[in-house]
Amino acid sequence: MTTLTRDEYEARLRGLKLLATDVDGVLTDGSIAYTGGDAETKIFNVRDGSAVYIARAIGLPVLVVTARGSQAVARRFSELPVLGLCQNTFDKVTACVEAEAGLGIGPDESLFLGDDLVDLPAIRRAGLGVAVADAHPRVLAEADWILTTRGGRGALRELVDDVVEARGLWDEVLADYETRQAQKSSPASEPDASAE
Repeated sequence: MTTLTRDEYEARLRGLKLLATDVDGVLTDGSIAYTGGDAETKIFNVRDGSAVYIARAIGLPVLVVTARGSQAVARRFSELPVLGLCQNTFDKVTACVEAEAGLGIGPDESLFLGDDLVDLPAIRRAGLGVAVADAHPRVLAEADWILTTRGGRGALRELVDDVVEARGLWDEVLADYETRQAQKSSPASEPDASAE
């Protein structure tokens, strides 16, 4: 159950300087399909990819931390402007501490978005602990805020949209899209993943 009112949630979003997120169950629906050998398939929501670009446009670094290792995850985040990708990282708190130190900020200025028990220490430590709508009941019970979106369905986008709204930055976000579209329209431009 959330412990914050909407006004308190938005106030914390305004002071945020790092957004850290889990992968499986947050940026995916938690499913893993093995396609033969060591290959696996994961499905990501394009809206979450757009959220990373929006976060960059408003100066909010995104750190991706997952307890598993996956070539599919490495491929996905090679296409997106994240601060870092930490795979095979069961100790998510340490990953966040290191990122905060690099940015010169404290835990009160960071957010962790998760869904399962492995995320609880990072959710508890962050200045703002957020859960996806279908998170484990223990995570839902301890999160400061619960999103309305399930994992893999655009939960990160909901969260980043909330940050933009809280900070009153929609004009800046739309201007960033217009600038990138104009650059893509020029004959010398090359396609990239920011079209999400």
